[in-house]
Amino acid sequence: MSRRIDALYCDQETAEEVITRVQHETNTQAHVVREEVVAAIQERIAALQERQSVLLQEIDQLAAAKMQTLDQQLFAIQSGTCPPAPSEDPDAEPIPGRYLLEADAVISFRSAETDFADKIPLFGSIGEKSTYASLSYAKGPALGVLKVGNPSYLWVFACDREGLRRTEGGDTVLATLSHPEEFQDLTIEDLRDGRYKVTFVPLTPGSFDLRITVGPEGFEEELQGGPFSLDVRPPTVYAEIGTEEHVEGKVKLGGPGEAHLPDTLGAVHHPSGISFDHTGKFLFVVDQSNHRVQVFDAQTQEALTAFGSKGSGSEHFDTPCGIVADRENRVLVSDLLNHRLQVLEFHPKTCELRPLRTVGFMGSGEGQFSFPKGLGLTENGCILVCDSCNHRVQVLDMLDDFKFVREIGCYGNGEGQFDSPLDAAVSCTGEIIVSDSNNRIQIFDAKGTFLRSFGVRGRKDGFFHYPVNITVNDENALFVCDQGNHRVQVFNAADGSFLHKWGGSKKKKPEHAEGEVEEAPPPEDEGEDGEKPIEWQGLRCPAGIAINASGMVVVSDYQTHCLYAF
Repeated sequence: MSRRIDALYCDQETAEEVITRVQHETNTQAHVVREEVVAAIQERIAALQERQSVLLQEIDQLAAAKMQTLDQQLFAIQSGTCPPAPSEDPDAEPIPGRYLLEADAVISFRSAETDFADKIPLFGSIGEKSTYASLSYAKGPALGVLKVGNPSYLWVFACDREGLRRTEGGDTVLATLSHPEEFQDLTIEDLRDGRYKVTFVPLTPGSFDLRITVGPEGFEEELQGGPFSLDVRPPTVYAEIGTEEHVEGKVKLGGPGEAHLPDTLGAVHHPSGISFDHTGKFLFVVDQSNHRVQVFDAQTQEALTAFGSKGSGSEHFDTPCGIVADRENRVLVSDLLNHRLQVLEFHPKTCELRPLRTVGFMGSGEGQFSFPKGLGLTENGCILVCDSCNHRVQVLDMLDDFKFVREIGCYGNGEGQFDSPLDAAVSCTGEIIVSDSNNRIQIFDAKGTFLRSFGVRGRKDGFFHYPVNITVNDENALFVCDQGNHRVQVFNAADGSFLHKWGGSKKKKPEHAEGEVEEAPPPEDEGEDGEKPIEWQGLRCPAGIAINASGMVVVSDYQTHCLYAF
């Protein structure tokens, strides 16, 4: 399939030929568009003239009806059969020989509610921009790992001949699956801003191709990078996560490092928030007590780079807390004691993190923070910030210079209120989910209206003790780091129904066979407070959780200074 952009390339030998051809095509297209303008204007003129005819006819009909009414009343008055006018005084009798006309001379025309005269100067536009499919691209979760029965989507970003994002819709976009019978509900939505959302539901595991074209019939052009490979896998079996065999995960990342020495790359001290990049290949870890962010290779568990140190400058953190990564490779970190957000840029090829900007400062106004904690991302490019000591969640538009959009909640324990919100996430249906120190999960719609909540303090399934971190996977399952209960709980994000849990506990002493003499245990080191340390297995203090499309679940443990991959 040929590319439109190739017709615009030339060299010194072909320049005259190519330019002459494009000039001829320009004149031809100008003639075509000129005729389109004339036809569009004439069509509307004809519609206006037709409406004029209807209105003039209504004037004539109304005038004729008034004339007939008055003629009939005049005949009745002259013949003495017309009743007198009622008295203006309700207690008085009508005055004989005094009549009130049954019609007046008023005929009016109003156009205020439907007038479009002021819009005529804005009708239509002439431009030179068009979409070049070979320079346009697709992004979205559908290009990762898909799950059977789980709706997924991607965005098509239309670009012009210079490779710049377009800001209007109207293109003909088609999506074709290699085995359409293995999918359902394939739709394409024109978002009218240069993006097109392609959604579908896979029905069968396997490998498939998705072909996307842009252009009218007969002139379709395939999107850059196409056809796209789709990897569809069976649904997640949650009961297999954190089993007794893998109570501390299948793999450990990081470690506490050496005492009294600066932590090297890969060692973590009080890890907090964690997040995968949009490909699921890289894991970003908030190394809180080292005041930095580290990047790990999710497949090899190798530590790749670190960014930050303690301070208040543009390359510093003071107790970083939450972290999220968007599809543009921006990494956003809540800088707890600097009362701001740090915005970084990740470069996958060089594995570098570079600072872009900071957002906010200490305060209670719009875009200001007091001990910001958990972060979440919405589909339309907004960031949710758990502004903990202001007891609210702020919504900022990252596509509009982090402009304040709205705040959700206030201090309290009622519906829609918070006592130090801890973390925020967005469900697959766009609902906003927030955990807070009231030991519950609250759900809001996209505009911040309270919908429902679940959870109280306790140890039972669905109860919480400091739900410090939450995330939602691509199957709309909500994972909650139930820190005080040393566990992770999993729920259906749609209704809060319990699905699964796993966690840590004190190690049990091994049982001895009957008659077997128990050997004396070796001497144990004492803890910092002089007491013997507790023997523990599994999660001790889960602080952050992240899940990639391949189903890899990583939990950071604040107390054991490592990360468990399940």
